[in-house]
Amino acid sequence: MKGLTVFLMFFHILITVFWLANSSYLFSLWGVFVWLTSIVLGFVAYKQMKEPVIVKTLILISSAFMVFLLIISGLILWAVTSMA
Repeated sequence: MKGLTVFLMFFHILITVFWLANSSYLFSLWGVFVWLTSIVLGFVAYKQMKEPVIVKTLILISSAFMVFLLIISGLILWAVTSMA
């Protein structure tokens, strides 16, 4: 489980970099699907983990930050598409 956790944390960092760069890869249908899958895997890994508290806390914060970015992206999309 620790390997999955390390992979997810690096993957979440990569998603954050793509988000900051406004990458078309991240905002494609496939990118959003992978993004949502990584969020779900992060919360599942958090629940199943028997690692030290710091590792569980880091994966929880990382997954929660991904949810935050997803909500912000939705709000930005809504604001931009509602402009005349």
